[in-house]
Amino acid sequence: MLNNTQEYLKQLLNQESWTNEEKNWMQAYLDKTDLSELETVAAQSYHVDLVSEKQEMDRKTSTGILDKIHRRIDAPRPGFGQRVWMYKRTIAAAAIIIIVAGAGYLLRQVSRNTADDGRELAHSGSSGGPAAGIAHMHQVVTAIQERKTVQMPDGTLVSLEQGSTLDYPDQFSGKTREIYLKGEAFFEVTKDATHPFIVHTELLKTTVLGTSFNVEAYPEGNEARVVVVSGKVKVEVTAQGKEQQEVVVVPNQRAVYYELPDRLEKQEAPDEAVFCQQRRNGKFIYTKIAVPKVVEDMQRFYHTSLVLQGNVRNCFWNGHFHTSDNLDKVLSLIAIPLNASIRKDSTSNRYIIYGGGCQ
Repeated sequence: MLNNTQEYLKQLLNQESWTNEEKNWMQAYLDKTDLSELETVAAQSYHVDLVSEKQEMDRKTSTGILDKIHRRIDAPRPGFGQRVWMYKRTIAAAAIIIIVAGAGYLLRQVSRNTADDGRELAHSGSSGGPAAGIAHMHQVVTAIQERKTVQMPDGTLVSLEQGSTLDYPDQFSGKTREIYLKGEAFFEVTKDATHPFIVHTELLKTTVLGTSFNVEAYPEGNEARVVVVSGKVKVEVTAQGKEQQEVVVVPNQRAVYYELPDRLEKQEAPDEAVFCQQRRNGKFIYTKIAVPKVVEDMQRFYHTSLVLQGNVRNCFWNGHFHTSDNLDKVLSLIAIPLNASIRKDSTSNRYIIYGGGCQ
């Protein structure tokens, strides 16, 4: 074993698994009252200033982290006294414990929800600002084929798409209004020139003063995009280890970040801006729009695969459908005027629109 405790901690954290001896050592270390070496390792790993980083983690989160590491090393579940003690550790020590527990993504979320979000969201109570107090984080999650609209403390409306997660405080504090998104959402931001609204995702940071825009940043993807419907936003790359890049995006434009090859682009996107606005309004309206474009919108909205075959690919469609309509109904609305047929390919989980022709 190495003589230097800090070096040994670093060595353990770089290993995929531990021996029984190593597990026992970590158990004994966590039972100590002095975790200064752990805090130092955390500071070195995440560039944390331990002098200024004195905020404490949410008690529930801290307790859960301690439970995880004890399960990892096959130790008994800690008692109440140990949990209270853990609650008193700094966020730097807690961050390294999350890594040991094998939850690197949780680390990023916790660090954002504490350090980045206003130092535990303590309010200044200054004139014209929010009342003094401590804000608490709320989380809204949408399941597959579920959508929700959430109102922020400042009146901003967030239309959360399916399979997404939104974290926000019960009241905003300081000079900014900051929330955290995993997935996709449409934002209608309440104007406040003195308190910019900031959306954090895994790869991007989007800053606005008052506008409507869509953010798409699902964790399983290797790109993220911001589409602006009205107003102006600044989009910055914030992913760790990536080049600092930023663009300013105006209506009918989008910022697209490609993780490989680490490039942020500004692109014209009038069709996508219309799609985002219509989805938010709950109704898709088409007047002499090419059928492939209609099908493209349907694929995105219903998260399914649609294939056009034959002459219908050259046709135009007039009509509308509501966001509350199910997929079968919308497919019929499109196929009937074109005299086309629909077949479901169960082996590849897709729908095929074939036959028929233009009117």
